[in-house]
Amino acid sequence: MNYLLKYYEEIKSGNIVVGNELLTVIKGLISDLDNPKYFFDESAGGLRIDFIEKFCKHTKSPFNGEPFILELWEKAILQVAYGFKYADTGLRRFNEVILLVARKNGKTTFIAGIDLAEFFLSSGGVDIVCASNTNDQASILFEEINNMREQSKALRNEKRSRKNIFYIYSPKTKNKIKKLSAQSRNLDGYNIEVGCIDEVHQMTDSKVYDAIKQSQSTKKEPLIFIITTEGNVVGGFLDKKLEYVRKMIKGEITDERVLPWLYTQDSEKEIYDNPKSWQKSNPSLGSIKTTNYINDVMNKAKNDLSTRLTMLCKDFNIKQLESGSWLTFDDLDNQTKYDMNFFKDSYAIGGVDLSSTTDLTASVILIIKDGKRYVIPQFFMPSEVLEKRMQEDSVPYDIWVKKGYLTLTEGSQNDFTLVTEWFLKMVRTYEIRPLWVGYDPWNSKYWVDEMEEAGFTMEKIRQGVFTLSEPMKQLEADLKNKLVIYNNNPILKWNLANTQAKVDINGNIQPSKLNSKFKRIDGAVALIICYAVLNIHKKDYETMIS
Repeated sequence: MNYLLKYYEEIKSGNIVVGNELLTVIKGLISDLDNPKYFFDESAGGLRIDFIEKFCKHTKSPFNGEPFILELWEKAILQVAYGFKYADTGLRRFNEVILLVARKNGKTTFIAGIDLAEFFLSSGGVDIVCASNTNDQASILFEEINNMREQSKALRNEKRSRKNIFYIYSPKTKNKIKKLSAQSRNLDGYNIEVGCIDEVHQMTDSKVYDAIKQSQSTKKEPLIFIITTEGNVVGGFLDKKLEYVRKMIKGEITDERVLPWLYTQDSEKEIYDNPKSWQKSNPSLGSIKTTNYINDVMNKAKNDLSTRLTMLCKDFNIKQLESGSWLTFDDLDNQTKYDMNFFKDSYAIGGVDLSSTTDLTASVILIIKDGKRYVIPQFFMPSEVLEKRMQEDSVPYDIWVKKGYLTLTEGSQNDFTLVTEWFLKMVRTYEIRPLWVGYDPWNSKYWVDEMEEAGFTMEKIRQGVFTLSEPMKQLEADLKNKLVIYNNNPILKWNLANTQAKVDINGNIQPSKLNSKFKRIDGAVALIICYAVLNIHKKDYETMIS
């Protein structure tokens, strides 16, 4: 049976509801069934489906001990992942599957079944990896695989499989199932045929994915399953993956080797207006996940912000930030890019948040052009604290350095001369002229003198509710209206996500760090300072740019 066609027929008939992202992918796959470049081998996925349904059993209540009968959507994914092959070589088309699905839809059980199928069906000497961000999460998945193995008399036969403290292995084929995480001491030396990565929403970088990918470099038909719910880590591995595959879905880029399978809502509004739409992010609704569960969560969410944020994120795959954040992810997310040459011969406003040893130093230039607020950010950090900050903040500072978002200064303290040089570069290279540069007077005396000697007009902006409240509210409005274009800079996006609005008894606000001293907000502060300078010189600036 062609489960892809059957799934599509159920969608067309209205028996199954999916979001526009998944529908676009499925229509493309249906079209590819007639593409002479490929042929569709139903038996490749069917072999895995038959194995799982015949030998694997559930290990958790209320289905403990029952045969694992795959849902139609699970059969469709497996058949598509394994079934599309190149007509000229016969090799499998897809080498990566990205499944985004809400919690309690049988995700971990599905991964366990896939790993066991590969373990018992693969040729000899194959490593199969179950991976996640932490050792604990990887262990949960590993134990689920082993529990499923032990549920089956055929699979737990010692001639076929055994388990020690390190892995599950086959005495006959020498195949192994291992666990891997970002906390693993050694990420090298693997020989991975199939890797399953669970809950990647917590990953700040790609090192687990990279380790698996690199280990597959000699394989003719490697495969990675990335299976996750949404999360609240901004600019992490999942954000980058979803940004990439969504460009694929929109037709902006082409990558025939990656299969995106995203169970997502088309809007937040439909969640509250149309319970039938819940199936868009919950494909196992009614069979595994109950509607009563969602109804209960929604009732609690009406009176509890934290529950609402978790519900939208985990039950409907709508990205959220931590409770207490100043902005929502939708507010701050703007992936519009710009070319620096667009700003040639422009007047601008500068804003800087200086630091000494602990935080970032952030420099921001704000340019108003064609009704939009264009933001050019640059960040600075002492080189000697880079490794420590990476561990404390759990963000990929090293990658940001390589991509030019972050400039390292020598030693253990920031050298603000590099900030001056950056402003001069904007003037000399791009003919961008900051008319005023705002700064907080703390720790800035020698740098202000240096900037003034270089010809910049400096504007003192003290951080507090009286100076920052109105600019912060204006920035919030502009972000929500998608007027602020910051080139999708990952550090500034992360800083905005970390910012909390501290409110006084009069309703005035000022920025503060969200929940932790390791939540950097320097870029957000520098941008708010730009808005404060703009308020002071609004008429003069508008006259200059007109």
